[in-house]
Amino acid sequence: MNTIFYFWSNRPNKSLWILLPLGYTLFLQILTGFPKPNSLRSLDANELFVRFSEELFGYPFWLQDLSHLPLFFGLAWLWSWYFGPVNTLISALKNKAFYIATLYGITNELAQAFIPDRFPSAGDLIMNLAGVTLGLTTHSILCRKLGKPKLKPV
Repeated sequence: MNTIFYFWSNRPNKSLWILLPLGYTLFLQILTGFPKPNSLRSLDANELFVRFSEELFGYPFWLQDLSHLPLFFGLAWLWSWYFGPVNTLISALKNKAFYIATLYGITNELAQAFIPDRFPSAGDLIMNLAGVTLGLTTHSILCRKLGKPKLKPV
């Protein structure tokens, strides 16, 4: 079990692992950048897209806002996992994961101004940035506490 936590807390060795944070970023963009059902109907979109949109927006508004925290927690964690942990506030300002996750959280919210029937929300932005902060902090703490896994003697 310690090896699993070690894997998710320390930087991967192969450059192909960048597909994981990139894929999650794309997934997050699809979730947060999808138009509302009425907009899709007015554009005569495929019924599959309309139904997907109905599922996305079928939850209470407060739950949709709250979902930004864990979604952006995962984003920050994956980028921090790929680039390496943030140990201090000073190192956070030098860390690519911090910049990618923070700038994406801001840009993602601003981009909603260009999506029909969507709008940028200060509450969503706060939840995005809180998720990024918690993701980076939790990843760093876990990295410090776990260190390298201890191999059992054979």
